Amino acid sequence: MKSIPSEEISSRVQTTARARRRSRGGTLSLLPIMLLLGFTIGCANSSLFEVWQSRFESERPQTPLPAIEIVVAEFEADLAKTEFEDFERRSLTRLSRLADIFYQRLAHRRVNSISTFHDPALREFFHSKEAFADYYADLVQALDLQHFRANRPQHIELLSLHVEEGADRVVTIVAFRGDNALPLRFWSVDYSRRDVWEFADDRWWIIPGKL
Repeated sequence: MKSIPSEEISSRVQTTARARRRSRGGTLSLLPIMLLLGFTIGCANSSLFEVWQSRFESERPQTPLPAIEIVVAEFEADLAKTEFEDFERRSLTRLSRLADIFYQRLAHRRVNSISTFHDPALREFFHSKEAFADYYADLVQALDLQHFRANRPQHIELLSLHVEEGADRVVTIVAFRGDNALPLRFWSVDYSRRDVWEFADDRWWIIPGKL
């Protein structure tokens, strides 16, 4: 076997060392570019997701609004403009108070928690356990899609009541606001919801839509 001179061995070792240093240097120099590329791709994916989410929200079926609108901030004045009888006006006044109690019961707490789900005060507004479960699942999903941090609305406001002529079916418009769960989003998130309330058996009930 032919022996390799020691000078050649030394030269090969030095060449290999230089190649490794270049390789490591090249990797390090590419690192900022790779990080920037990853961030750009991540932003693009986030933008695509937000576009999809907006489209999904716009395609969700919206409960049609009855013609008669009563703005909560102008409740007495708007109610006086209607042609409802005294009994109907008292019933709508009671509804506005009940609805406010229900929505404030959801504020400042995790909606997707076991304790909220088993809150008996919330269940009293529904005909059955199944009706409450349908409504609850839809609300949790909606808050999650809107990126409410911890699925927790910090502020809930009843904006208006849209009343049918018989005053026994009302669609409420409710505004939810909370902290943003997405990274590096320092602004709040908002969600507007329509809920159907119906008067039956001498009281008002929430009628959930199907998922």
